[in-house]
Amino acid sequence: MPAFTLPGTLLVGLIGLSVVQGDTIRYRCGGGQIIEAQYGSLSDQSLSFVRLRLPDGRRLTLPQVASGSGARYSADQDFTWWSKGNGGFLQERADDGEWRITLDACDALGE
Repeated sequence: MPAFTLPGTLLVGLIGLSVVQGDTIRYRCGGGQIIEAQYGSLSDQSLSFVRLRLPDGRRLTLPQVASGSGARYSADQDFTWWSKGNGGFLQERADDGEWRITLDACDALGE
């Protein structure tokens, strides 16, 4: 039987799910950098995620994963966004494989 590849949005439409947009929050991090986080989920709540716009213009979409405290969003390859209350921080995996905090002390901006 042949296998077919479908774009994610088409696949979501075929199985009756939709994306539910949540809050969009802008954070000011130490050093003055701004990161924007748009939170969302699938309509059946089977997956929550965050779409990040980093200060350098990169865009990431990370699924929510288990966390002991707060919320953690990670693809476990290169980036992890942690949020708790009105704050958060971003970790990136360095060339040596170690995780490093690259945006720290990020506080939600009241707009």
